[in-house]
Amino acid sequence: MTNFKSNTITPRERVLRSIEHKETDRLPRDFDAEEPLIKALCAHLNVSDVNTLRDYFKVDMQKIWVTYKCPYTDSRNIFGNLLENSINGVTRSVANQPLAAAGTVDEVEAYRWPDPHWVDLALIKQQVVEARKQRRFVVCSSWGSIFGETYRLMGIDNFMIALYEKPEVVRAIIRKLTNFFIGVDQRIFTTYNGLIDMALYGNDMGTQLSLLFSRDMFQEFFVSPLKELVANAKRFGLKVMMHSCGAVSELIPDIISCGFDALDPVQYTAKGMNPIILKTKYGSKITFHGGISAQMILPLGTRDEVYAHVREVCEIMKPGGGYIFTSDQAITTDTPVENVLAMYNAIDKFGY
Repeated sequence: MTNFKSNTITPRERVLRSIEHKETDRLPRDFDAEEPLIKALCAHLNVSDVNTLRDYFKVDMQKIWVTYKCPYTDSRNIFGNLLENSINGVTRSVANQPLAAAGTVDEVEAYRWPDPHWVDLALIKQQVVEARKQRRFVVCSSWGSIFGETYRLMGIDNFMIALYEKPEVVRAIIRKLTNFFIGVDQRIFTTYNGLIDMALYGNDMGTQLSLLFSRDMFQEFFVSPLKELVANAKRFGLKVMMHSCGAVSELIPDIISCGFDALDPVQYTAKGMNPIILKTKYGSKITFHGGISAQMILPLGTRDEVYAHVREVCEIMKPGGGYIFTSDQAITTDTPVENVLAMYNAIDKFGY
């Protein structure tokens, strides 16, 4: 067994080694929380900002979200969806479905699609450079939400029906989105070549209990474009992570076949996402990111329950590498500050 000292391995190297299923000095860590909770944690710990908070929690990787110079001035996003604030004031919801009535490929082609040149490269640069100064593992890409943007443009009910009744329209929308995301990625990866380590693509395919649609549908409509996104990122030497909430264990073989190096998250309370089963079946083939329950344990548990939960998940996931410690969703605002602190204190206390 190789012995590491924490001062001889950088955060970036720690994550890379884990993704490659190699030993390291401790589990690599990530952190994600809703903005009000971040502010509460900063106030509680008397630290200045989220970057300092990452230092406090010994976080090894940093996700940098892409922003765009959107030409619309009427609350539409770059895809033409009108956005309105949700009741919780933290998230925004879609108020229209501009392609709900699309019945032909020509209508899809005629729609005003976003331009990859709208991506705000200057804003990305500032964050990438800062993360690299901290020697963190940097995650940055277009997000590539070909599934999410398709159903937001069509409306979820229309999308589900169209999978059967108008598959050519669905494919046309997916193709336009895939081309856009690849164009954005090309600009990001070329401009910051050597400063980014991983691309992250987010497509929430599962509910708490099952897939949103069949595995056959996933293979028919989404495997090929996901392979294109992955192949483009790997041409730049990047690792690639797939994000999908929910009960998606049935899709893990396909996610692996697409070339993804990691899956985010291991949603602890979703059906079929038991860490023991996932680690046993797929632990040598893909890296898991998440597993600490932001739905039940962190917001509702006691400090001791958080400690026990962290120990349980880490005992399962640590052997053989291939695990990045973090919550299985962005930690919600209703989570007690003390439980977030307990989560990161536990991993130190138990030596993970």
